[in-house]
Formats: sequence, structure tokens, C-alpha cells
Amino acid sequence: MALQKLNIIIGYILLLAGLLLIVVPFYQTYAIFTGKSLPPQIFETQKIQENKNVGAFDVQKQMENVFMKILPLDLINNTLNLGAWMILAWVLMLGGGKIASIGISLIKLPHYE
Repeated sequence: MALQKLNIIIGYILLLAGLLLIVVPFYQTYAIFTGKSLPPQIFETQKIQENKNVGAFDVQKQMENVFMKILPLDLINNTLNLGAWMILAWVLMLGGGKIASIGISLIKLPHYE
């Protein structure tokens, strides 16, 4: 009898923990996409100064300047950080679902008296 009650208590704790692991990343992702917060800053690069005095024959420096105008480093960093957060949130939500299902199976165990 005591073991059955312990299984039910552990089941509800696991269910609650699993639901928290689903809801918290979902809310954080919502806050990121609505602009209320920023994704975790995992990737950072140093700012590269644009070369002002580039000669006509320095093609590599000219190409660097053009690429920095077309594809700024902030855009790359933000995209990588957002992608990393989405992968982490996906893993947390899947883990939360599995933990919640374990909790539900503990709650639904047959209870013998």
C-alpha cells in the first residue's frame, strides 16, 4: 500500500516536472520571437572594421568590404544563436514529454488493495 502511494506521488512529481520542461522553453521561445527577450548568446564574433583605404588592386579587401555590407556579422550571430536556442528548446520539450509520460504511467499503475 505504501509503495503504491509512493508511486503515485513520484508519478505526479514527474508529471509536473515534465510539464515544466515543456512550458518554460515554450514561453521563453514565445518571448524571444515577440522581442521581449534575446536568445542566449552562445556565438559571438569580433567586430571587423571596414577597410577605408583600399587600393584599386587589393581585390581581397574589396571583397571583404562588400561581404560585410551584404551579410553583417550581427545577422550571422543572431541566426546561429536563435538556431542553437531552438535546438535546445526542442530537446528540453522532448525530454519533458518523456518525463511526463513516465509520470503518467506511474500514476496509472494498477492499484491492488
